[in-house]
Amino acid sequence: MRFHQLVRLALGGLWRQKVRTGLTLIGVLIGACALAFSVALGIGLREFIDTEFHGRDEFWRIRVMVGEPTPGPDGIPPEQVAVEGQMSNERRDRIREALTKKYLEEHESKPPVQLTAEALAKLEQLPGVREVRTVRSATGRAWLGEKQASGMAVAGKLGGLADRLIAGRLPDSDTAPEVVVSEFLLYQLGIRDDSQIEAILGQTIPIDVGGVRNAQAMVLARALTGRSIGDDLSLSQTEVLAKLVTQLPKSLDKFDLSSADRAALKLLLEQKPDSSTNRRDSGKFVSGAYRIVGVVRILTNEDRKKVDPLTPYEFRYGAIFLPADAGEELFQKLPWLKGQGFPMAEVWVTPGGDLAGVVNDIEAMGFRTQSGLKWFKSAKMEVTLIAAGLNLFAFVALFVSGIGITNTLVTSVVERTREIGILKAIGATRGQVLGIFLTEGAAIGLAGSTMGLLLARLLAIPADSWVHQLIEKQMMGDKMLTTTIFIFPVWLCAAATGFAIVVTTVAAYYPARRAAGIDPILALKYE
Repeated sequence: MRFHQLVRLALGGLWRQKVRTGLTLIGVLIGACALAFSVALGIGLREFIDTEFHGRDEFWRIRVMVGEPTPGPDGIPPEQVAVEGQMSNERRDRIREALTKKYLEEHESKPPVQLTAEALAKLEQLPGVREVRTVRSATGRAWLGEKQASGMAVAGKLGGLADRLIAGRLPDSDTAPEVVVSEFLLYQLGIRDDSQIEAILGQTIPIDVGGVRNAQAMVLARALTGRSIGDDLSLSQTEVLAKLVTQLPKSLDKFDLSSADRAALKLLLEQKPDSSTNRRDSGKFVSGAYRIVGVVRILTNEDRKKVDPLTPYEFRYGAIFLPADAGEELFQKLPWLKGQGFPMAEVWVTPGGDLAGVVNDIEAMGFRTQSGLKWFKSAKMEVTLIAAGLNLFAFVALFVSGIGITNTLVTSVVERTREIGILKAIGATRGQVLGIFLTEGAAIGLAGSTMGLLLARLLAIPADSWVHQLIEKQMMGDKMLTTTIFIFPVWLCAAATGFAIVVTTVAAYYPARRAAGIDPILALKYE
């Protein structure tokens, strides 16, 4: 018996049992469709995670912070962390950890690794690093004529402010004596109308950073009025109060005070705080003149929810933004910052580079890091688990279809016993009879998987649109970079078809073997 004859006999047997074959075919179709659909969704979701993370520049940013203080070079004396008493090992470990922490807090420890200029240079030389950015901030104050307004002054790379500009532009370079201010700062300075915002561009204003200008005068004003009026004072009022603070010690004899009260008040007025240890109350500040070139909108509470969590808070809450080098030159004049390193830096990796490797290198230098790598791995793991669950249900559906095929062919063997006997009587071998029924199973698998793949592709069209809408709602306004969630590569079509054929062929093996073992003489007597 030739192959084409074997195939014709197999298809003829299926055709004579149209209803049963059709129902079995539907089962295979559903199983193959579920398998292809779920696998395509799993592939698409993993591709979605890769594209949405790797395709955004923010993903390649690593936030670097100074390391935690560590024990001195001699370590901690063993007797200082020895735990006494009878207790469980878990409790002993907790007590030892608490003793270690207490010792480090009470004794001089090795200072953490600082983000100095030398450290920043090493970060820039790491393989795959394209740029290192720093941020510096302090209390700031802007003056416009007699009016003043305070807010956080920030020095750093200002490119991230581009989408917040409502007027003007960003500074031309990192060294330019230019400043970008928030719309709220201008509002406090009396700039209310939109036309006034445009008019203020190009005007040079003085900027203070550091401690409060004339801190003692502010304290005196607060004592005299009973309220905090720092930003309500004009420049002339501030100067008058500063003169008053200077002249008061010389005029104490004119007040009706006891000698002790007079001495105490004089000591209070002449006391100079230590600017190196008490930054906020030191009164030390530095000033510079900068040209306003841009105005940015303030972030609302809703806006802050959408901001990348790794974005420095200085850019979310700042009011005065100076270019990196020009701002650093001003900040370095403050006594407590002169020669000091940075509290934080941003390392930007070349897109497509080894982000995990750069993170490991930075941590090996003694710094702490934050990056999108943790969220990426978590999202990838969740998607993988979801895809695995969907695939499991699809395999179950295909397995159930295989049971249906076994039932169909077992019944077919019983009904075709006489036909099998005739085939054997005219010379059909055991292997040929076995091949007929196995071919029937394979044919059902081929037809069912082909139609199942076609159905999966058709269902993916509306499903893709629906999933897109769900994801975009969760992204809070961000535009998706992914065009499709369901991906049907060629290997998936081939694998799904091959798997379905294998399952149906295996399911047909038992009835095929049973048919091949029928005695032809008994089969011819079967009615």
